[in-house]
Amino acid sequence: MRRLIEAEEAKRILSQVRIDYDVVELSILDAVGKVSAENVFSPINLPPFSRSLRDGYAVMSDDVFNATELTPVKLEVVGRINAGEDKRLRIEHGKAVEVATGAVMPENADSVVMVENTFQEGNVIFVKKAVSPKENVMLEGADVQQGELLLREGEIIDGIKAGLLAGAGIGAVRVKNMRIGIISTGDELVEPGKPLSPGKIYNVNSYTLYSEVKSLGAEPVLFGIVGDSRDELENSLIAAAERCHAIITSGSTSAGKGDLLYRIAENRGGMVFHGVRVKPGKPFFYAEFEGKPLFGLPGFPTSCLTIFREFVAEVMARNLGYRLKPKTMRGFVARRIYSEGRRELLPVFVAGNRIFPVEKGSGAITSLSEATAYLEIEEGEEIIEKGSEREVKLFGEVYDYVFGGLDVMDLIEVEGRVKRAYVKPELAALEFTRKNFDAVFFRGDDFSVEYGFAGRDGKVGAVAGYGIDADFMAKNHEQLINLLKTGIVDGAYILKPFADKHGVEIEIVGEVSLGFRAIEKLEGTIRRQIDLLTK
Repeated sequence: MRRLIEAEEAKRILSQVRIDYDVVELSILDAVGKVSAENVFSPINLPPFSRSLRDGYAVMSDDVFNATELTPVKLEVVGRINAGEDKRLRIEHGKAVEVATGAVMPENADSVVMVENTFQEGNVIFVKKAVSPKENVMLEGADVQQGELLLREGEIIDGIKAGLLAGAGIGAVRVKNMRIGIISTGDELVEPGKPLSPGKIYNVNSYTLYSEVKSLGAEPVLFGIVGDSRDELENSLIAAAERCHAIITSGSTSAGKGDLLYRIAENRGGMVFHGVRVKPGKPFFYAEFEGKPLFGLPGFPTSCLTIFREFVAEVMARNLGYRLKPKTMRGFVARRIYSEGRRELLPVFVAGNRIFPVEKGSGAITSLSEATAYLEIEEGEEIIEKGSEREVKLFGEVYDYVFGGLDVMDLIEVEGRVKRAYVKPELAALEFTRKNFDAVFFRGDDFSVEYGFAGRDGKVGAVAGYGIDADFMAKNHEQLINLLKTGIVDGAYILKPFADKHGVEIEIVGEVSLGFRAIEKLEGTIRRQIDLLTK
């Protein structure tokens, strides 16, 4: 990294990057998730004919204007039209046609009386309720008119758009097919599904990048894992450049002896910048390889994904013909945040209007799943105080509540989205007093729950935090029961409600006293559910 550039300068350079694509025609099913290469117009009216929205009788609305329960209007039934029938009927005043939902409306009829508002005697009906013109009828072209724009060039085709195209009889559409090659580097990487030997880790980045690229409407092309060999890496880059419109790599971007990727890019004369003043992801580089854009992302999973979303995703979207519109919201920092004083994109999750940092580091895989947004820390900011109002950029959901402490919380259901924080009860109780958590479960005397033993004598697993002696402590019951079922532990102490939930047979050996605290809005709901659990 000869010179670190500012994030704004990197974005300015990347805003000029061009990524090509091919235009191909695909069936509407295969086109879902792709970006339209053309404006698509409806060749027909939708619906293509005026149709009934109810089972009932097609009438002239002015014939039944005065119809009531006490003074029903008598009409003669002159036929029936079922849905899908190409049947043309015409009515005059004093007449009606029986119609099914979706049936073609007869000529002159402008309304449908629902069948429940009539009674029939032979070929005569008595209408007990008036209808207004066009009531229970969808007119031809009321949904979409012939020549109307259905799909705009640059739009991602989702299920709704596919359904709209299908409804207009369009079976295929031209789309932009941008192929993005994905290469993960490093001798330490192993593909998921294969045995993991000492010193190795599973390949995460190929799969997160594949999903991100696909969600943007491009076609991800995996080139697998490439070891720390200059020839192997160069050959993979050449193969990706021949087949794809752009290349994304992860790892081998730093300036260490084993980091070869940036050297290859430099030697081929295509390095544009190497190093951005941002955390995580400082080694990020952009180069050109064989005339194709090459984005070199860092190897740590959180760094890799954050840099992709912040810098690369917009380049792809712009070249596919649309703009990303990141969702943002303002909230208040739940805990004091310490920074190194340089620009940082800090993973966070948001509950209500509270912002919680996910402080596991860029090498932690769970940072990817726990974070639903990130908070941008400016250069020179070393401390962000609790309660500070900040804006975050969202890429996941916003929770309504945060539950913490003992995993009894996993048995509690409330209306809304709940973030379950598996932290020690003491810390969870502290966060509750600080109004960061909305409910907390701990060792106390609010209620008692039976527990029992499952398994054989020998090594025993138990749920951490309940105070039940065991050789092996698990994070929560989900983990504990999985360890038991897979034979990693030979026995486990399990709370009865969890044993019932997971179908595990236990021998009851005692009770454990537990407690909870919750905000007023949740307290009644939680207490009622606890009563059901302890009956």
